[in-house]
Amino acid sequence: MMNSKIYGKLAVTNLKNNRKSYIPYILASAFSVMMYFIMDNLYRNRSLVEKGSPLAIMLSYADAVLLIFSIIFLFYINSFLIKRRKKELGIYNILGMGKGHLGKMLFLESVITTVASIIGGILAGILLGKLVYLILLKILHMGGKIEYRISLASIGMTTIFFGAIFILIFLYNLLQMKLSNPIELLRGGNTGEREPKTKWIMTIIGILCLAGGYSIALITKEPMAALGKFFIAVILVIIGTYALFMAGSIAFLKMLRNKKSYYYKTRHFTAVSGMIYRMKQNAVGLANICILSTMVLVMVSMTVSLYGGLNDVIVTRFPYEAQITSSGINQKEEGQIEEIIKNTTRKNHTVTTSQIRFHVGRFTTVYNNKTKQLDMMAAGDYSNSNAVDLVMIPLSDYNQTEGKNVKLKENEVLLYHRNHKRTHKKSDTEALKNKKVIN
Repeated sequence: MMNSKIYGKLAVTNLKNNRKSYIPYILASAFSVMMYFIMDNLYRNRSLVEKGSPLAIMLSYADAVLLIFSIIFLFYINSFLIKRRKKELGIYNILGMGKGHLGKMLFLESVITTVASIIGGILAGILLGKLVYLILLKILHMGGKIEYRISLASIGMTTIFFGAIFILIFLYNLLQMKLSNPIELLRGGNTGEREPKTKWIMTIIGILCLAGGYSIALITKEPMAALGKFFIAVILVIIGTYALFMAGSIAFLKMLRNKKSYYYKTRHFTAVSGMIYRMKQNAVGLANICILSTMVLVMVSMTVSLYGGLNDVIVTRFPYEAQITSSGINQKEEGQIEEIIKNTTRKNHTVTTSQIRFHVGRFTTVYNNKTKQLDMMAAGDYSNSNAVDLVMIPLSDYNQTEGKNVKLKENEVLLYHRNHKRTHKKSDTEALKNKKVIN
């Protein structure tokens, strides 16, 4: 029986002796923790979310994407680390340490590296988070009293998520050690590589995922729908990229090898043969580089585009300098509002160059899949996925606002769809079958 203190001493000694490998590993892990913590902390900042809910949606997507990428990235760098350690573990095994003892030693090493990575990443996130926050406010021109707060929930979620990732990595390392015999452990990184098999199913999945992800990005035109589909497109592209690098590249190189007129040439023969083995070793690394490069390019281009087109967005969404909204008023009160507007413009020495006024009736309905009709929404049922928001204005107000002279027959309405196509529809269509008089 080995003294429990010996495991701790061995773990610390091993980390010191392998510091050239473990320091980059801990730094890379801490960087992943830091990035996730900063994003999650920004997402949980209530004052920031209240002033820009689309931003909150994007941050939540960024959270999920970063977490998925961190899992793949950390497993990838761990594979290099454990490959270098196999020879050392094999020597311990031959000298008399059982795999159970080695497992305890690896567990303590994992605890030390996990604690260092999570604490280091969260501390770095706290220090750099304020800088990222200020840059974000500057880009969005969001002034006022928006406080930067360290969310305890973010610290907790970051610790839980990355703690779970490191536990999975430890279990993976333990399984690798259990399945290896002492001779295989001693050979470690010197073991010869077998020729990779062609994985056609993974290749096809990669092509379909990549095509699906880019198709969603290109086909989706509606901004609100794009927000919801953005996350799906990103996940599909990530899966497709990894699958094509890991399986598609091998399949393509083997196709070149089977093409005798191409393969049996001096330059092609050695290049293709070597690439098949190198792609097996470096596929995940190349996929990581590809995804990271894409993320940087997308983030930079999107930020520059949004920042450069900010004035155009404001002019499009708010074509008038002022907007006054009132509810539940009568004609007399409308006249009083008009007087207030005139007095205010006169007092501020301004002239009203363009003014529009229209009456709006708004209520939320639920589309009934069985009856193909719109029913009134029950109170508190705002999370219903079939919710439809109906906004109605009188035809006279529409003509005045749009400068048109549209005429409608009885029981006929003018519909404006989200796809920006205006069409005349009779009220006896399936969606508008029910009639209700609204006073």
